[in-house]
Amino acid sequence: MSITKFNINADFIAYQQITASGLSHLSGRAYKTEGGIFALCSKGSLKTIINHTEYRIGVNELIVVPPETFVQLLTASDDVEIHAVMFSQRLIQNAGMGKNMMDKFHIIGKHYIFSLSEMVSQLYSEMFTFLSHLYKEVGEKLSEAVLQSFLSLMLQGVSELCPEQAKLKETPGSRHFHQYRIFVRMVHEEYAREHQVVYYAKKMNMQPSALCRLVKKESGHTAMEIINRTLIMDAKTQLRTENTQVKDIALSLGFNNAAFFNKFFKKHTGVTPQMFRNSVR
Repeated sequence: MSITKFNINADFIAYQQITASGLSHLSGRAYKTEGGIFALCSKGSLKTIINHTEYRIGVNELIVVPPETFVQLLTASDDVEIHAVMFSQRLIQNAGMGKNMMDKFHIIGKHYIFSLSEMVSQLYSEMFTFLSHLYKEVGEKLSEAVLQSFLSLMLQGVSELCPEQAKLKETPGSRHFHQYRIFVRMVHEEYAREHQVVYYAKKMNMQPSALCRLVKKESGHTAMEIINRTLIMDAKTQLRTENTQVKDIALSLGFNNAAFFNKFFKKHTGVTPQMFRNSVR
């Protein structure tokens, strides 16, 4: 598998004015986040895939990426500028609210992109600037309690923008949402070996029809769509970034032969794997 872990190697990292050149090493490869990311686009635009859905992100848009999320940067305009603040999964898990903190992060993150007014965007820009200066000067010396306060502040600010604000204030994370997260985590870990909904349903002690209803309700996608989009994401990453033969990519993703993989890929993208590879090189 070629999905790479996007590790956040400190509890808190903040950057100001990341440019296209600073993002270039991330382009084309799919990542699974090992922490939480908040990012503000202040100039230019990005095209990215977040958990199987493609987004175009423009000026004054805030991006929220929870832990255990698939992210793939497709393109960035030459004039793009991004401010980013990242928190490690350890810090998120250890934050005062425990499971509630994780659930709140994931519920907010279901929306991923938030459009801000000029005034609110300016406020966020100033916050990101302050945090980036703080990180540069004393980042490693900040206590965990202070970092958890920053995390809570960011989450609270974004929750005010979230369509599910009322739900967040009541009970962060329903049982069904928790089961949906388990399903997605399992798919991310086993998609190259297991392609069928019935397998995941059995592991979760659920009927396939019940799992399908739950996933559709929580994500807007069918369970099969999530499995297939994960396979396509990995396939596209390998086709973009590696010289591996198509038949070997097929085998790495659990397909018995290249012909079946070719048919699957064309059904979901409109082109064959080789045509896709030729178009991105």
